[in-house]
This record gives sequence, structure tokens and C-alpha cells, in this order.
Amino acid sequence: MNLVDAHHHLWDLTAVHYPWLEAKGEARFFGQPDPIRKNYLINDFIKDHQYQITQSIHIQVGATNSLAETALISSLSQTNQPTANKFPSAAVVAIDMKQPSIEAQINAHLAYDIVRGARDIIGKSAEENRSLPKFKAEVWLNNWRTLANYGLSFDLQLTSDQYQVVLETLEKVSELKVAICHFASPWEQSSSGFNYWKTQMKAFAELPNCYMKLSGFSMFQHVFDSESFIRYAHAAIDIFGPQRCMFGSNFPVDKLYISYAELIAQWHEIIARYNTIEANYLAEKTASNFYQL
Repeated sequence: MNLVDAHHHLWDLTAVHYPWLEAKGEARFFGQPDPIRKNYLINDFIKDHQYQITQSIHIQVGATNSLAETALISSLSQTNQPTANKFPSAAVVAIDMKQPSIEAQINAHLAYDIVRGARDIIGKSAEENRSLPKFKAEVWLNNWRTLANYGLSFDLQLTSDQYQVVLETLEKVSELKVAICHFASPWEQSSSGFNYWKTQMKAFAELPNCYMKLSGFSMFQHVFDSESFIRYAHAAIDIFGPQRCMFGSNFPVDKLYISYAELIAQWHEIIARYNTIEANYLAEKTASNFYQL
């Protein structure tokens, strides 16, 4: 079965500046990045997944110059690689969605044909959200409509306190394809937290343009909990359906907590519960359709 990694990162510290990564000793919402403060390029990605991945989606990762990051990723995707499959297959780029207009940004990134969508993180954690701009529905709605007009998707990263206002805004832009990143950041994983998360995800799933990424789960407990991961994954699949769920490694960030081989084993354990058609969507087809691979 082919596997698509719908959410990973690459970085070159000699070519692009990543402030969050280069701040030595500074803990972040996902953990302490010191162990991953080194170049992570295509050969590193292949070495981690050991040719188990057939296609992949690069997600922007906090570069100072977003266009320089897109240029880098486009260049890397065109290099000679030790596999018939070229990584990454597509890219989600950084667009500042808080600006009054984003058309100039979009057109600059669309000079690179690897671009399929955009991301601007709305929420990370309760602590880090205090330093992030407040979500302004009217601005985001206008810019989401602009993305849709360009045929681009949006990768949505947010926290539970933002669910309601974001959902109410997304209800007005049904033409935009939205991938909810990292299980919608389930920081509170108690029984009540899990039930609240399920209720909120059912509301998002009412919008047929919203998809779910089974990714980044280690960031919220700073450890990989297999039992909890599988519970959330099956709940998400029950809510959104296999046709709207996809796997993402979030490597090399999640490499802080789990190896790629162990993660793929978890994916296969999840996939095994579904019939052939459903399994194919989870492993490959949902991501391929969503990102126009």
C-alpha cells in the first residue's frame, strides 16, 4: 500500500533563517528543539522513512522570509534523488493571512509550481497564543475567499479556545478546502477533554470542505502515547470518514518523541481496521486528492 506523508518539514539553516529553531535553549509549545537544530533535507527525510513513503507534502515552518523558504523547497524537490519518487510532492506555504489583501503574496509564491496551499498558524498553545495576533474574522474570511479563488487550500492550526469563532467564519467560505492540522491541538486529553474534542470536531465535520490530519500528536504531551494516539485517530476517522482523513509525520519535530518506523507501524495498526477502499483513502488517496498530487 502506498503511503503519503501529508505533513512534514525540511529546513536548511545555511539558506533560510528560522528564528524559533535557532533560539538555543528555548523551550517551545512542542518541546525543546535543541536536538533537531541541524539541517533536515531530503536525504535525511528518506533515511528516516526508509522508502516507505511514496509522496509527501511540505508544510511551511516559520521562516523569516517565506518566499525564500518556498524557493528552497521548490529547488529541493527538483534535485536528483535516490528514489523514483520526488520529495516533497507539493508544498503548503506561509501566507500572512492578517494582511488586508494577500494577492501579492499568493502570486509571488505561485511562481513555484509546487505550491498547493497556505498556512498561517492561528493557535499553538494557551501560553504561546498570548503572543499571537487575535483572530479577526472579517479579515480572515476575505483572505480565505481569496485563497479559494486561486484554487489553493488552507492548513488550519488552532487551539480549543478558538474553535467556535473559527468555525463560525469557515461556515461562510464553503468553497475553501481546509485541512485541520494535528487533530486540532488536543491539549486536554482527560475523559472530559476527549469528549469535548469529539463534540467540537463533529461540528467541524459538518462542513464537507473540512478534512483532518492525523499528525503531530506527540506535541501535546511531549511523549508519544500509542494508546491515546490510536483512540484519537479512530475517533477522528469515525467523525470525518476515511475520505477526509490523512496521515502526517510532522517530522522532524515529532522525531523528538518517536522514530519514523514506529510511527508507520502505528499508521498500519490504524489502517488495518478498515476495508481496502477505506484503507486506501487513509494511506494515500485523501491526501492525494486534497493536495492535487
